[in-house]
Formats: sequence, structure tokens, C-alpha cells
Amino acid sequence: MRSYPPDSPKALARLVAMAVVADGEMDNCEIDRLRELDVFSMLGVESEGFYQVLLELCRDLAVSGSGSHVSLLSSERLEQLAADVTDPKLRKLVLSAMLVTAKADGEVSVGEQTLLRFLIDRWSIPLDSLRQP
Repeated sequence: MRSYPPDSPKALARLVAMAVVADGEMDNCEIDRLRELDVFSMLGVESEGFYQVLLELCRDLAVSGSGSHVSLLSSERLEQLAADVTDPKLRKLVLSAMLVTAKADGEVSVGEQTLLRFLIDRWSIPLDSLRQP
């Protein structure tokens, strides 16, 4: 997976993009919800910049797969993503945006739960401290 500078807008956007694909699908209602809440600008990217990061993430995931299998939520990948955000305020912002993304379609999938739980544990952020961005 490509690397972005820690705490950069692209690093933040990639984590939110990961929440978009964590259930194995891309649902327009998730992107629409991010747009409605102006999450892109909170992350420091324009909507086109977010789409570019999402596309780069999908390419990186495809390249890292073996055969027809892509290990979307491997421990190694999650560790790398978690290391990309070091600022506590940015961590809360990203997790809040990811939670909004996961809930946008009315169901938090197992993949989304795995991703969110990993970051909440890794960053030691209580779930009840997260609020809508």
C-alpha cells in the first residue's frame, strides 16, 4: 500500500475510504452522507480528492491480493492505517467520520465493525466519546 505523510489529508481520507469498502461494497449512500456532513473539507480534501484516494486504495488493495483473494482487513494493513494518524484530535475526527460512513446504509457490517473496533482499541478512544463530525 502506498504511504502518505502521517496526519495528512490523504492519510485521513484513506481511513474513511477504508470504511466505505470495509463491507466489500461501495454504497452511494455512504458517500452521499459524507458529502451532506461536509466531511471531505473536515478531512482537508475536496470531494474529487477523496474520490482519488478511494481509487488509489482500491488499486492498492487489488495489487496486494493473491489470485482472487484480497485480505482487506489483515492485521498488517490495519496496523499501517492506524499508524497514519498520530494526532488525538484527528483520530477522533476520522473515527467519527468512519462511524457515520458505517451507519449510513442502516447496517454496520462485520467488516466495518472489525475496522472500527481495531482503531478504537489501538487508539484507546471510547466509543461514547465519538460524535457526528
